[in-house]
Amino acid sequence: MKQKILGLTATAVVGSSLFASAAAAESVVVKSGDTLWSLSRQYDTSVGLIKNANGLSNDFLKIGQVLELPNTNSQIPKSNQQTASTVTPKVSTTTTKAVTYVVKSGDSLWVIARATNTTVSELKKLNGLKNDLIRVGQKLIVKQATTTTTKETETIPVTTPVSSKPSQAESSYSVKAGDSLWKIANQFNITVAELKVSNKLTSDVIRVGQVLKISGETSIPEAPKNTVETKPTSKVDTMINEAKALIGTPYVWAGNTPLGFDCSGYIYYVLNKVTSVSRLSTAGYWGIMKPVAAPSIGDFVFFTTYKEGPSHMGIYLGNNEFIHSSSSGVTISSLTNTYWQKRYLGAKRFS
Repeated sequence: MKQKILGLTATAVVGSSLFASAAAAESVVVKSGDTLWSLSRQYDTSVGLIKNANGLSNDFLKIGQVLELPNTNSQIPKSNQQTASTVTPKVSTTTTKAVTYVVKSGDSLWVIARATNTTVSELKKLNGLKNDLIRVGQKLIVKQATTTTTKETETIPVTTPVSSKPSQAESSYSVKAGDSLWKIANQFNITVAELKVSNKLTSDVIRVGQVLKISGETSIPEAPKNTVETKPTSKVDTMINEAKALIGTPYVWAGNTPLGFDCSGYIYYVLNKVTSVSRLSTAGYWGIMKPVAAPSIGDFVFFTTYKEGPSHMGIYLGNNEFIHSSSSGVTISSLTNTYWQKRYLGAKRFS
């Protein structure tokens, strides 16, 4: 029989006393809606292997980000090997393909650059732009992705290992009073996105007594390997990652779900990813938070806009930037912008 191993065509013959090693990897560009969990299912690997291969310390992905996707094959003893094989090696040829983005209402070169992990100058260079003016519906090149093709050369002998795909494990959980998707996901060491996909949830609302599927994966043990210890993700990091994942969500008066937010509804939603808070107005959050002389990353910045007193707020990201739900939707703005600079009231910390 014939099998594909490492991009090589293998013809099986009998007998071998060697160990076989297979470790293939391919690249993928992150699209809207992709998660580490969905990519691990699509490419027959695991969330842990993807994070290790790409040096990720959390589950946050950006549209346009290029990931290496390893498979889960590793060294297998000869007792698990099928046969020795004759394989035709291939020579790789790399080609370049443009990754594009269609401009939406409210977009700017800066917003698109942040969303696709690039820079404004790189966007202007790739698209031959002489200024920052763009229009709705315009197609922009945001990245030059490379693909690899192969060509056969001479034939050499190799060994074909038996495939060791991960096996799926699934359990269930009954929702108790005080539970949230974030709390349940942490308990089972999975993500909120995985929970929502497994249970076909379109919002974060759950009810007491509801039975949720808890999907995970187990794999055949591998030979010990060197590992790199990663720093645990803090609550501030988690909150900011959740906040950035919502960039582009439209503005809706009194909204507090991913279908649409006002400024305080956005803070309510993101804060509840790491703690438990009530739904308050901007003035209400101003009243319960502790004032600080200068904001640190994860603190909250307040402004007076359409009425006197605190009427708008956002989360401070550092470097004079803050993320908030503005009239054009969830976006990142600068405190040095003339509009926000004139209306700045101060910073506070939730503790």
